[in-house]
Amino acid sequence: MCCPCCLCVSTSEVVVVERLGKFDRFLSPGFNLIWCPCEQHAGSVSFRVQQLDVRVETKTKDNVFLTTVVSVQYQVIREKAYQAFYALTNTQQQITAHIYDVM
Repeated sequence: MCCPCCLCVSTSEVVVVERLGKFDRFLSPGFNLIWCPCEQHAGSVSFRVQQLDVRVETKTKDNVFLTTVVSVQYQVIREKAYQAFYALTNTQQQITAHIYDVM
C-alpha cells in the first residue's frame, strides 16, 4: 500500500524521483507529493552557479615553478539535468582533473 508523502523543493533545483529503483521524473520547485514506498527521493540537482578553486603548480618555459589558483564557475544546464545526476559521479574531481591536464 502506498501513501502520499509531502516534499518541498527549493528554488533553482529539481529533485530526482525514482519509482521502484528506476528514474521516473523530476520534481519542480514548490510543494510536491510522492507515493511512499513505491517512489523515493533519489537526490537533487542544483542549477545555481557554483565555484571551484583549484591550486595548480606549473612550470614555465624558463624552468620556474609557479603556484596559481584557478577559479572555475560552472552551472548545470536544465536540459542536461538527467546526465548531470546519473552520468557524473564526482563533478568537482572531474573538473579538477581537466584543469590539471590543461595547465
